[in-house]
Amino acid sequence: AGAVFDPPHSSLSQWLDSVMEAESAKLRPVSDWRSSVAVRVDLSFLSVLGVDEKNERLQLYTLYTLGWRDERLSWNSSQYGGVLRVTVPAQSIWLPDIILYETATTDEEQRSSYVSATDGGWVELQQPRLLESSCPLNLYHFPLDQHTCNLTFLSQSHTAMEVEVFWGRRERDSVFSRGEWEIISLAVPPDLQSIPHFNTSTIRVQVTVRRSPLLYVVTLLLPSALMLVLDLLAFLIPVHLKQRLSVMATVYTGHFIFIITVFTLFPPFTQQLPLIEMYLFGTLGLLALGAVETAILFQLANGRSSWVTKHVFTTLWKQTGRSQWVEPQMHRGAGVCMCSRLEECVYALQEELTHIRHFLQDLRQDRTTLSMCRELSLAIDRTFLYLHCLVLAIGGTVLYCQWRSTA
Repeated sequence: AGAVFDPPHSSLSQWLDSVMEAESAKLRPVSDWRSSVAVRVDLSFLSVLGVDEKNERLQLYTLYTLGWRDERLSWNSSQYGGVLRVTVPAQSIWLPDIILYETATTDEEQRSSYVSATDGGWVELQQPRLLESSCPLNLYHFPLDQHTCNLTFLSQSHTAMEVEVFWGRRERDSVFSRGEWEIISLAVPPDLQSIPHFNTSTIRVQVTVRRSPLLYVVTLLLPSALMLVLDLLAFLIPVHLKQRLSVMATVYTGHFIFIITVFTLFPPFTQQLPLIEMYLFGTLGLLALGAVETAILFQLANGRSSWVTKHVFTTLWKQTGRSQWVEPQMHRGAGVCMCSRLEECVYALQEELTHIRHFLQDLRQDRTTLSMCRELSLAIDRTFLYLHCLVLAIGGTVLYCQWRSTA
């Protein structure tokens, strides 16, 4: 209350009232209209609210600061009790009409009610502000993707001869709430391109944000990797056992349900399919081929494929130097029967032995064929296993290299 009756402070208040009540208070604050007003733009990022992949928008919560020199708001501090800084209503003086060129919202910004002014005429407007900027996104490296977005600030109604905008970074970024996204760099490119159809002074700030991949690695990659391990372990089961087919079909079904379940975690893409989705669907196709291969080899290993037995084994036997089993012919003895009853018994015995011989011949032929079937199926199965591991290794290496290039 004592400051109200202090003559220096009272005279400063009267002087400020006279300046701000003048009709020229809201005009461009220069004494020479041929000179420009230099406006400094400064941003301190408080939080990355998120990235809208579908609409390609970046949402930032920043501390937005504008600074300029108002020649009408300068005073001699020694004449007013050493007062160096005052706070005045923002609606009473000229404010720079700096806008964001890439803005993706039509909401009117809420300016601060007060600005601070120093005895040298330096005015500063500081306010928290939500910046929603349109930004082209490339989701190919999801979830290790990073995006560089432009924030271009310019004067809405003043030319470059009237208002000059420049970047006045004074301190490092302070992001207290990161969440899924974090800012990794903030730069002002030296080769600034002018905005088409705008004869204004511009400043372009490039903000690079990166997604935190921990959630997606845990929920996408680890379960998928475990299912691939189970699929490889299924190759340890002999292919002629029906349990092998059950395990392969179960792993494929589980992986398919897993991909459908976590599909909501994938961001909506409009141009290029993310690399991790190609990898997951590629592994799903590989599991499907493994199940089909197991079903075919199961029929082959159990000797249920007559076409393979008739056409393939004939060629394999010839190439490997093997010969099909041919039962040696048994000839009847040349003994002389002494009586008709004994001859009848011997004939019946020989006929029975002939049936047994044919049965053993067919049994040995079946066992030989079954052995060949299982040898062939085992060779095909091992070859498919090697190709299976090779494709997984190449796919994982490509995925790792592509992600490493963005780190």
